Amino acid sequence: MQFNRYTVTHGLKVGALGGVVGALVLGVLAGISAFILDQEVFYVTIAQKLGLASPEVSGWALHFAVGIIAGSLFIATTALIQRFALDTRRKSFWVGLLAGVVIWIVVYVPITDLLVPSDLSNLMFAGGSFIFHLVYGVVTALTSLWLIRRTVIRPITVDPLAKAWN
Repeated sequence: MQFNRYTVTHGLKVGALGGVVGALVLGVLAGISAFILDQEVFYVTIAQKLGLASPEVSGWALHFAVGIIAGSLFIATTALIQRFALDTRRKSFWVGLLAGVVIWIVVYVPITDLLVPSDLSNLMFAGGSFIFHLVYGVVTALTSLWLIRRTVIRPITVDPLAKAWN
């Protein structure tokens, strides 16, 4: 599908919405995982370590805030770098996987190393969080592609035969 490129501003907006959906999916997976492993959800632990009030609520609010910011920056970056522009589902899938890796390395690993270093030494926990961030990146990219396709105006193409008839 060919369409006009989306702008950085538009990428920030659709990325925020895509980030909400991605954070929701990641949060559900993390919640299920925490329940099965009889552990606390990561963002609740982070909220407790930061001394935030109502860690259950503030932890999830923090989770969605990070998801929105990461999604916005991710999709805005794809608007800047044409090679990563979201224009097909296949490309969006691979770009989303790449973004999941980057977000895991740039956001999750440093925060975890600083506040809950034991989680990084637990292969099950670190590996699971890596997979969840891959899912976040793919869901965010595919949701954003869907939003871009719905909101970016396609170029008007002139039919050469139509000109001949006028």
